[in-house]
Amino acid sequence: MTTKKLLHEREKELQSLLTTPQGREKLEELAAKYHAVSGKVKPAGASAITYILVHERQHGLIGK
Repeated sequence: MTTKKLLHEREKELQSLLTTPQGREKLEELAAKYHAVSGKVKPAGASAITYILVHERQHGLIGK
């Protein structure tokens, strides 16, 4: 059984990716993957992190 990460844990994990160009690229790739799966476009002004967190919560991948 896999334990879900808490929202704040996942947010910190994603924020740590912002520190490197490779990490930022990884965030954009993940956001693009989630867009392909859901078909939902990232709202203007929303960060990739917010988009990823919303998607993961809606799909039960992270807890509160």
